[in-house]
Amino acid sequence: MDKKHKKILFISGGVLTTGAIVTTVLLIRRRNKRKRGLLPPSGSDTRPANILTTNSNTLPSNFRNWNGGSDYLSSAPRGIRNNNPGNLIFTNINWTGKLPKEQNKDRRFEMFIAPEYGIRAMIKDIKNDIEKGKNTVPALMTEYAPRFENNTDAYIQTVCKDLKVSATAKLLPTKNTLRLLVHSISRVENGGNYITNELFDKAYAMI
Repeated sequence: MDKKHKKILFISGGVLTTGAIVTTVLLIRRRNKRKRGLLPPSGSDTRPANILTTNSNTLPSNFRNWNGGSDYLSSAPRGIRNNNPGNLIFTNINWTGKLPKEQNKDRRFEMFIAPEYGIRAMIKDIKNDIEKGKNTVPALMTEYAPRFENNTDAYIQTVCKDLKVSATAKLLPTKNTLRLLVHSISRVENGGNYITNELFDKAYAMI
């Protein structure tokens, strides 16, 4: 095949459009300067877990999945099977409820003992950014999904639409604003609505 007619798409955030494609290779990267990552607003990583995304680590006996069981939901979106709907990448941050590396089945992302702990970490991360001055959707999402590897503009448009705010509107880290942001980002990350208001309230009460 003529190499001039091949095109490789690198997807790390946002909506990608292209012309004729002969060969497509999808590479999903999620990382910014704070080692935190996002999926594109046009879709999510809903592929089953495999050797490229998981390891052979054994989960602790008190692990609780999104359905209330103790097994690993290998066919669920990555953020859901990891109880990490914000897709926070594994770091040295001592998040409450995070699994240590030797019990984390994901090769790159944080895992939490139960969904509410992953939501709690997501809330705290967003709240901290707003309090640092990232208090508009563009500022917040540029921090969360930087332009060097994301279609940040598309992400901003998605979140603004979900929050029903303009790009210049000032955000306050109130419970309601954080709820809307968590719901919006989680939908982008996981391709659907997984966080109920009850679950959000449970996580928020743990902050």
